[in-house]
Amino acid sequence: MRRLLLLVLLLLSLGVHAGGTYRIGTQVLTVGDSAARAVELLGQPAYREPIENAYGAYRGERWQFAYNGTTVVVVISQGRVASIDELHS
Repeated sequence: MRRLLLLVLLLLSLGVHAGGTYRIGTQVLTVGDSAARAVELLGQPAYREPIENAYGAYRGERWQFAYNGTTVVVVISQGRVASIDELHS
């Protein structure tokens, strides 16, 4: 029983880690990388949108990149990649 629980937890942790990366050719963009690294790998964003909290305070930016027929959305917070999502067109 313990082995099964350990296996399930291990598989869940791998899924969470894989969600924080995005492959660009032979390079990988990872949550925690700098904003400069995102620009280095994906080029200048096609669109930048500020993110604000409920009171209007600046929290970061949502950058959109066109890459291989998809839209890659990268959230930048405090100069670092906070999340990476891929939207298929």
